[in-house]
Amino acid sequence: MAKTNKSIGRELFEWAYSIVIAIIIAFLIKGFLFDIVKVDGQSMFPTLDHNDRLIVTKLGYEPKQGDIIILDSNYSARETYFATLAQNKGMEELSALDKIKAGFSLPDDLKKIYYVKRIIATEGQTVDIRDGKVFVDGEELAEPYFTGETYATDSAVVYPFTVSEDCVFVMGDNRGNSTDSRSSRLGEVQEDAILGKSQLRIFPFNSIGKTE
Repeated sequence: MAKTNKSIGRELFEWAYSIVIAIIIAFLIKGFLFDIVKVDGQSMFPTLDHNDRLIVTKLGYEPKQGDIIILDSNYSARETYFATLAQNKGMEELSALDKIKAGFSLPDDLKKIYYVKRIIATEGQTVDIRDGKVFVDGEELAEPYFTGETYATDSAVVYPFTVSEDCVFVMGDNRGNSTDSRSSRLGEVQEDAILGKSQLRIFPFNSIGKTE
């Protein structure tokens, strides 16, 4: 029996509806639950390598010392830009929708660029770097993931450095090749700039396992 135009239309609607629901669910998962990211560069070597793929969890994440995280390196500068736009419009702050609209015309140097780093200290803790070692709250930091020496990289960052509220201090495991909180270019990282915590390396296949 041939299908009527009505039944064909209904079937097409059901297919379209299912696709839209699937897309919405995919966006919700990516936005709130977990994401898959690719490591770009060597700043976390030897813990992580260039082109590694990581599963990053987001929901309910609270920053902890030692965690490997993915962060938006331009978050702070972009928020300052949004604040300036709001001020120019006579507003206290831009709404989420206004930020999305403004995002389409963002300068290139304010667009999202993700870094992978390790949390060295959380809010209220004090970081010091001396004699090639890292100290947190006066005690030398145990770093089994790193065997070299650590040095300050930017005279604008003065030690001892106390981490501000709702911020973290991060470094790459490859201390000689990492732009991190030792540099005023990145500085301490606002918790709102953190995409999530790296949980698992899923590529290359011979290196699958937890990231820690």
